[in-house]
Amino acid sequence: MIPSIHALRLSVFTLGLFILAGIVPAPQALADTPVADAHSAKEETKNIKKHRLSKLKEKITTDEETLKQNCRYESDISLAAPMKEVALTFDDGPEPEQTEYILALLRKYQIPATFFMIGEKVQAHPDLVRLVQESEYAVIGNHSWSHPNFHDISIKEQASEIEKGNAATAALNTHQLFRYPYGNSTCDANQLLTSMKQKIVGWHVDSCDWAFDHKGSVDLKEAVSCGVTPQNRNDYKEHVISSVQAHHGGIVLMHEIHPNTLRQLEEIIIRLQADGYRFKSVTDPDFEKYLR
Repeated sequence: MIPSIHALRLSVFTLGLFILAGIVPAPQALADTPVADAHSAKEETKNIKKHRLSKLKEKITTDEETLKQNCRYESDISLAAPMKEVALTFDDGPEPEQTEYILALLRKYQIPATFFMIGEKVQAHPDLVRLVQESEYAVIGNHSWSHPNFHDISIKEQASEIEKGNAATAALNTHQLFRYPYGNSTCDANQLLTSMKQKIVGWHVDSCDWAFDHKGSVDLKEAVSCGVTPQNRNDYKEHVISSVQAHHGGIVLMHEIHPNTLRQLEEIIIRLQADGYRFKSVTDPDFEKYLR
């Protein structure tokens, strides 16, 4: 029996209190799964771990109303997901080979996805961006200019990150979508985005592809941070599938730069389709109420 999402959250939260206190080959029709940029993935993993630990500590030590008033973590969607509907999203691209591989899978299975791109990378890889733009299965959103933690920078810097990211994706981001780096929102940035008629996109399911190592395992502390159940600590694919099942669908956060997503994405798609899940874009009317 799949545990309810409320039960999962409670068990993860409780376990967190104690802790803080003390490969599927690609099909012949596609190229081999690309190897992720090890340095880039390693550096970003280090950053995410730092910010996730800080986030977990803050959620434990700060009351929920205060966090809400300060607009701290609005990327975590609390509304129930549309039944049996999934919206795939990929952050931190574009990346040579890796983005192309994901696009090939979307085309093979005829499913949509949203790519939240970093402005600096958009500027560095215009040909790759064009491939995403021309794909009938892809939507592009703004993921800031350089991917900082908005909780660590000034209001002026937050505005610059949004505006420069918008400038880089101006001709691409036709649906006016924005996703915060690390999911860390602020009230000031929210107000600016609203004035620009930008829609903030969070997620129901965090794949935590960054937390699983090259063997597909995650340590106990990161498992708590990511809500990975004990039986899935050595199985990234099952973590993603069971998380989607627990939510009965929803927006799924993944990253182009992390190898576990690249290795396991096709099997995740196959399994969810076999279980009756339908893949849609975050721009679909069924997902409209989850965009702020």
